[in-house]
Amino acid sequence: MIAVVRSAEPDIPILLIVASLVVNVLVAGFFGLATGFSLSSILPRLDVVFGPDTPSRRILSCLYLAIAAMSAVALVVAPLRMSIVVVLLPFQILYKLLTLFFVADSRSPVPWWNLVISALHAASLWVAFSSQGLR
Repeated sequence: MIAVVRSAEPDIPILLIVASLVVNVLVAGFFGLATGFSLSSILPRLDVVFGPDTPSRRILSCLYLAIAAMSAVALVVAPLRMSIVVVLLPFQILYKLLTLFFVADSRSPVPWWNLVISALHAASLWVAFSSQGLR
């Protein structure tokens, strides 16, 4: 009976990791598509925030789409989830934190949202490693 009750309890580390991956799919997927297909007619502030449609912005779009794709794989293929998470989330935290230093316009929303997402990913990594006995 105890085993049945325990299995019904939510696994907080997994829920937080899944939340990070879902945020990646939604946010990186959305901005990857928006910047890659230049949807500035639908999103008029897109060019203000990400700059004009250039090869550099298309490369950024590819980065976003790769993050969204790997996050989707991690969500769907549970045996690969932790292997992907321990590489993908630290990479994202680093690149997102670097935007705070390299984006000169402090009014740009991108670095500040990157900071929020980095905090979520850091919490996900913390509970993931803590659940494995690593701190």
